[in-house]
Amino acid sequence: MKKLALVLLLLIGMGLSFSAIGLVMLFATGVVENVDEARALLLGEIPGSQSAFLRAGEVSEEQDALMLLQQQKEELQGDLQRLVDEQKVLVQVRDSLSTEVKGLIRQGESGSEDESKLRSERLEQLTTLYGAMRPADAATIMDQMSDQMVLEILPTLDERQAARILNGLANDERKASLSAQLLEGKGGGKQ
Repeated sequence: MKKLALVLLLLIGMGLSFSAIGLVMLFATGVVENVDEARALLLGEIPGSQSAFLRAGEVSEEQDALMLLQQQKEELQGDLQRLVDEQKVLVQVRDSLSTEVKGLIRQGESGSEDESKLRSERLEQLTTLYGAMRPADAATIMDQMSDQMVLEILPTLDERQAARILNGLANDERKASLSAQLLEGKGGGKQ
C-alpha cells in the first residue's frame, strides 16, 4: 500500500513539475503576462487563440474524421493496386497482340509472294493457251472477261496475235478503250 501511495505521489509530482515548466515557458516567451491569461489560454478563452486541448465532443469528431481518412486511404491503396494489376495485364495483352500482328504480317507477306508466284504461273499458262488459239476463238472468250484480265493477258502475247485478238473483239467501243489503255501502259504483263 505504501508503494502504491508513493507511485501516485510521484505521478502527481511529475504532472505538477511539467505543468510548472510549461507555465514558466509561457511567461518566459512572453505569450502570457499573468496567471489569468495562462488559464484563459489553456481553456481557449482568449479571442483568436486555440487551446492545445480538445473538448470531449471535438475528440470524438477528430477520431471519426481520422478513421474516415484511414478508410479512404485504404480504399485508394486498393484502387491503386488494382490499377497496377490491370496495367500489367494490359501490357501483357499489348505484347501478345503485337507478337500476333507481326506473325500475321509475316504470313501475309509470305502469302502475297505465294499468290503472286501462282498468279504469274497462271498468266504464263494463259499466254501459252491464247497464243496457240485461233485469234477469233480467243477474242470470243475474251469478250466474256473483264477489261483488267484482258489487259493482263494481251501484253504477254506475241504482238501480232494480240492485235488479231483485239481486232476480233465484238464491241468496237471496248476495242478502242482497251487499245488506249494498252498504249497508256495499263496492262499487267510485258510492255
